Formats: sequence, C-alpha cells, structure tokens
Amino acid sequence: MNIPTFREAEEQVGAILREQGALGAVLVDLEPLARIERSFGGATYQSLRQQVDPLMIEMKSRVRESDILTRDEREGDRFLFLLTDKRSEGGPFAISGLRKLADRIAEFLTPRVGRLTLPYLRERPAINVGYGFVIYSPLESSERQILRLIDEAVNCAEQRNREKDRERREALVEIIFNRDLWTAFQPIVEIETRTIVGHEGLSRGPRGSDLELPMTLFGLAARHGLVEELERACRRQAFVDWAVFGGAGRLFVNTVPATVRDPSFLGRGVLEYLGAGLTPRDVTLEITERQVIENLNLYREAMHPFTELGFTFAIDDVGAGYSGLETIANLGASYLKIDMGLVREVHQKRVSQQVVKAIVDMAAGVGATVIAEGIQGPDEADTLVNLGVRYGQGYYFGRPVDPYTPKMRVVLKGA
Repeated sequence: MNIPTFREAEEQVGAILREQGALGAVLVDLEPLARIERSFGGATYQSLRQQVDPLMIEMKSRVRESDILTRDEREGDRFLFLLTDKRSEGGPFAISGLRKLADRIAEFLTPRVGRLTLPYLRERPAINVGYGFVIYSPLESSERQILRLIDEAVNCAEQRNREKDRERREALVEIIFNRDLWTAFQPIVEIETRTIVGHEGLSRGPRGSDLELPMTLFGLAARHGLVEELERACRRQAFVDWAVFGGAGRLFVNTVPATVRDPSFLGRGVLEYLGAGLTPRDVTLEITERQVIENLNLYREAMHPFTELGFTFAIDDVGAGYSGLETIANLGASYLKIDMGLVREVHQKRVSQQVVKAIVDMAAGVGATVIAEGIQGPDEADTLVNLGVRYGQGYYFGRPVDPYTPKMRVVLKGA
C-alpha cells in the first residue's frame, strides 16, 4: 500500500472539512532521516524510507484506522493524519483529545524509528509530532484553510519538541548532580592464559531508562554542552563502584580533554577523589585517538602532573581512521588499545592484520603495551596473538558486569 501525497487527497479532505465544519490533523516530522541522508547518502536514506512507510501504515491501523494518512510532497519525511471526524463521543470538542492522540503516536513511533536509525545516530532521535485544528470558513478556500492547518501542526510540533528537549536537559542535569549513574566493569585479560590483568569501567545511565546506554547518555550531553560535567560525575562514580566490585588488576577509566585541566583531580585532593584502597598507580586514563589529535598540545602539557602522581594513560580506538600513529607514538602513553573495527574478523582481513602489526611494532618501539578491544571469538584471539598482541578484552572473555548484582559476575570463557 502506497501512502498518497497530500495533494492527491486534497479534494477528499476539503469535502470532509466542509461537511464537518472543522478539521483536525496530527503531523509527524521525521527530520532525523534527512540528517542521515546528508551524512550517509541517498542509498542509505532510501533503504530507511522503505521501512518507514510500512511503519506509518501499521501505526495508522493501531491508532485511528478510519483517518486519512498522507505524506507531504514538499517535505518527504513529513506525514499527516487528517482526522475524518471529531470523535467527540457525544461530548464537547476538546483540544486535549488531539494532544493525547499526538502523544500516542509519538510513543508508538519513537522506539521503532529509534531502532531503524540506531546504526547511524548517536542517540535515539526525537520524533516531532504536532497537531492542529481549523474551523471551516465559507469565506476562504478549502485549500488555504488546510494549508493553514498544516502550518499550525508544524509550529506545534516544533514547540513540543523544544519543550521535550528542555525536559530531557533538565533530566540530564538531575542525573549528573545526583550521580544517578553506575559503572559496568569488563575484564582485560592476557589472551593466551585468560589471566585477568585489569578492568575497563563503562559508565551507564539510570537503570531501565532510555538514557542507560552510554551512546544515548553522552549524545544528549553533547547536544546540551554538558559532556565535561557528565564525565566528571561518571569518573567519580566509577571509583565508588570499583570499591564495591573489588575487581582484580588495573582500572581503566575513559576520560575527555577536560580531565587534564580539572583542578579537583590533581594534587592531594585526588586521594580523596579516588577513595580508600585505590591509588593513582592503579588507574589508567583512556583518551580516544581523535581527542588526542584534536587536543595534542593540551595533552602534552597537562599529562605530566598526572604521570608524576602515578597515573598512566591509554590511547583508545587506535586505528579507527585518524592518521595519527606517529603523534600517538610520541605522546608517551603506556597503553594502546586497538579499535574494535580492526579486530572484527581480523583473521579474514589481510589489511587489518597489517595495520595491527604496524601498531604492535610501533608500541614496541616506544615501550607501550597493546590491548585489542572487541574480541568476539577464538579465531580473532588466535590471530591477534600471532600478530604479537598479548592482551585483549571483549565478549569472548567476558561481558561488562554490574557490580551490584554479584550473581551476574563474569565467568570467563575458556577459563
């Protein structure tokens, strides 16, 4: 079933407007699809659109089967539900009914569109849903009145999205201030012996919420300029959760550029910051390769106070696509963590093997330890060992563990 354009349904809709003496509409604006097209191209966009239309038809069948579903030919990602009756059920008309309908449509579409766009967007997209209502006037053409109705629904969708965005920012501020966060710990092992040598702390948002996943949580923080505040809260919580977890070996903690200039994380105060039983010599701060290259001078100047206290540094996502191997080699990091994109099916990819070997050779020349991330099977692990990689992490060795659920503590495969 094809979704007709608004123009194709205009005559039918105009007749409903005149017959009922009014017309309501709910508008769905899938603006995130346009962002995906700009970033990933027309083929990806068309593939998504082929999945979106059946989703809209399913939603119509579940919400209001008798209404008219159309698409706006001017904006290909904009859909209109034109209501064929006021559904007053004998009582007076109330705008609140339109608002509730818009909410139901948003609740249905948001998780489903989110799953479609997950590979392309850092966070679940906002589905802009608005509504409008026009009272028929015999002094004005039906076409002009319907276009006015659509404009009202567009404005409503934009306003509702701003309000929703404000609510999400306020929720994020509460999460950060209250440290409503927790840390999962994934083991880092010596590949051949399966001996645990450390754990990476992976920050999570409130359990069971749509902000639990770090990609969504930090994506929202980036949009609202709260990444540094969130990272500071996550870092503090990681040390608290580490004490509860009681894991073996070194703790690896992800950081952002602001960490190296955070006065609360330097000097004597750092011991209180870390908590009992944890010293700077037990902690490695991870920085992504991209952040290193973009903030090279900052890191060169600011790493020394940390290394003097005993902290070590790791460069994360090495080989992820930024040509900075020489820069990384001269930075003095103790660990280089190979990006999982290179690790994935490395046993079948000669080019990936060559890049991994180059990283291993470079690390040997500067005295750094190499860790491969995202290992999922024995073939990847064996190939990495043959290429000179001694340490690794990934689902093959153990999944991230919630320190507050002991029964789910990791059991290493092959151990």
